[in-house]
Amino acid sequence: HPDAPPRRQRPAPAPQRRHSVPTRSAPGARPLAVNLAVLAQCTNYEQLVVAAHGTTIVALLAIIVARRPLRAQIERRIRTVRVPRGDPVRVVYRARNDTTHRSGRATLLDRCDGAEIEVDIDPVPAGGIVDLPAALPTRRRGVFELGPLDTQKIDPFFLAVGRWRNDHDDGHLHTVTVHPKVYELLGPQGSSRVVENESVVRRAAADPLSGFVSMREYVAGDDPRLIHWPTTARTGTLMVREHVEVRRPEFTIVVDAAAAVGSEDDFEEVVDVAATVAVHALRTGLDVVVRSTHPDHAGRPSPLRAEAEVLDLLTPVRQVESDTLHVASLFGNGFDHTSVLMVTGPNGPMTRMSMNDAMITIRIGEDARPSEGVAVAAQDAPDFVQRWRAWS
Repeated sequence: HPDAPPRRQRPAPAPQRRHSVPTRSAPGARPLAVNLAVLAQCTNYEQLVVAAHGTTIVALLAIIVARRPLRAQIERRIRTVRVPRGDPVRVVYRARNDTTHRSGRATLLDRCDGAEIEVDIDPVPAGGIVDLPAALPTRRRGVFELGPLDTQKIDPFFLAVGRWRNDHDDGHLHTVTVHPKVYELLGPQGSSRVVENESVVRRAAADPLSGFVSMREYVAGDDPRLIHWPTTARTGTLMVREHVEVRRPEFTIVVDAAAAVGSEDDFEEVVDVAATVAVHALRTGLDVVVRSTHPDHAGRPSPLRAEAEVLDLLTPVRQVESDTLHVASLFGNGFDHTSVLMVTGPNGPMTRMSMNDAMITIRIGEDARPSEGVAVAAQDAPDFVQRWRAWS
């Protein structure tokens, strides 16, 4: 009827690419059929002719069955979109069978950052739904797209394997963020402890904008602007106001991003150590600045306020072959209020500050060795945690 409302059409399924490949058993089926046919021709045995034709038919049926798509529809659901490096990405694959027949057995193939997993799907009853939990491994930091998600099915004779892929992968992309792994450090230790002690010690300063403490007699070399003339007139002696620096010192962690200081695996451990120390310092109430010598991910000079900021800042940092930033260029305001902790690879650091006493160096990586100016040398992040406790 022209006035009738339009019928709601079911959306068309996403296009799939299907193909089949022979299994390891399949190459023997064709020669077997040929040999049976030749032998039947030579011996005139009808049984051999039937066997040759039967073998050929079985091989063709195997290809047809393998290419037939699974009745169940597969959906991927991510349980964890942010995980530490090394921890698995938790996912659930939902198999939904909307047909009136039971689906067959199949295998799901999913991927994350080059790693592939296989998840077996048992037959799903008609109208049934089955959830299959699984875990995708992670090995490095970054933001990664999951997939592509493939479905694989083997025929009952194990002669052919059919595989198909949804080009749209459920209509949208699934991404996960793999951030540095943070280890537990017990109590204020190492450089954190040093900075924490300095934060409660007030140091003398000539800056008239610093905090006023007391009066004292003028000493040659004092800034004349600090002379307190009313007190001087009353006592007859030049008196100056003594100030102290009341600003809280910062704790700065610098990641050495030069590729020459270690391998890619070493650098992943370096970033884990930097994140561990930074998060520990934040938890102890310190002002923490995180920088790197990567020209595109140098960080910002202001302190970070939350652990998530530390992880987000360090997640995209990669090694640089050349043109790394000099560590001194990261401190435009000088080092008066900063204790610097450089985390580098076993061959680092590539750059040093002129004030060696203002920087503590930590080497992380395979064959890392202690040397002058290196406070801790560890093989990886877990080893660093143990050595850090002993060092502090």
